[in-house]
Amino acid sequence: MDLEFIREVSRAAGPYATVYLDVSHETEDAEHALRLRWQELRSALEAQDADLSTLAALEDAVLGGPRVVGRAGRVLVAGSGEVLLDRVLPEPPDPPSASWASVPDLLPMLLDLPEPMTAVVVRVDKNGGEILLADPSDPGTDPEAVEDVTSARHPLHKVRGGGWKHLKMQHTVENTWRSNVSELAERVDRHVSEAGARLVVLAGETQSRKLLLDNLGERAARHAVEIEHSGAPSGAGDEELAAAVDRAARDASSRERHAVLEHVAQVAGRPDGAFAQGIGPVVAALRAEQVDTLLLDGGIERDGTAWIAENPTHVALDREELEAMGSRSLHRVPVDAALLRAAAGSGASFQPLGGGRTGLVGRPVEDGVAALLRWPPSPSR
Repeated sequence: MDLEFIREVSRAAGPYATVYLDVSHETEDAEHALRLRWQELRSALEAQDADLSTLAALEDAVLGGPRVVGRAGRVLVAGSGEVLLDRVLPEPPDPPSASWASVPDLLPMLLDLPEPMTAVVVRVDKNGGEILLADPSDPGTDPEAVEDVTSARHPLHKVRGGGWKHLKMQHTVENTWRSNVSELAERVDRHVSEAGARLVVLAGETQSRKLLLDNLGERAARHAVEIEHSGAPSGAGDEELAAAVDRAARDASSRERHAVLEHVAQVAGRPDGAFAQGIGPVVAALRAEQVDTLLLDGGIERDGTAWIAENPTHVALDREELEAMGSRSLHRVPVDAALLRAAAGSGASFQPLGGGRTGLVGRPVEDGVAALLRWPPSPSR
């Protein structure tokens, strides 16, 4: 999981309020229940001396924000009177919580949050097609049309008949169709590159989907999946399309996560592998900005703490290490929060090994903490 979306929260100075709230809206008294649940969490923050401006910002966001139909959770991070992060979770948190601390409590969110994944969606037919962008990790939003690539070339339909003229017409129709889809493929490749998309969803006419897939560039084709959908224009069947894109995104995320776990199993057993495990070695690798992917098992309780400084990658288990580096504004925080802050601050990604609702069971690692490294560790002397 790309941690770019929490980088600013990790970089800015705290303290932070982190709220995990049940925002389910499936009964007649849902609004009243939401107010009661929020008031309970607000009281918990007041008891922890959260400032009034931050509490007011959270209350405005919780009670004035959009509603999600059905069961859902929500995580909000706020500080200095401003909501800095607001995400919907697919299920209510278990349990709900509210904390006021030097760093936000983000691991529960990362275990349950759908993988942030921009998708390029294409409705294709023999005329060309429509290109849409979707964010399946943002519930309640439909794919948004960004370009209509419809050709004015003619003819587009084969006619009945026989003889040389008929055959020539058939070839003309075939060539027009292929040209239209080829032009669409070029535009799709461009949108995939510009959006950094890791999923390309092809909907519409079966033959045109397959022709489009054959014409896509290597990157777009690698991330492409086909779905059975009518390919109707925007506004027609958008909910059906959004649901299909959501399923495709979940499948793609699951494949990516299992691929990472397989890679971990391969490198963990090699003495020369670019891999570290255990809190101490991983903290050292984060401080050296050596971590490519931080791996945490959310099913293991880690009660330890770590020291952090203003620079997110200045993290250590002993205060003296940071003082020797000249670091200032030191804080002692839960070790999971320190690990995630350093990972986000150094451009590392995150992968759960298990826990939460991930359904993942990764290779057991020391302390439930490991990392895939950007380069192998130096040989010990």
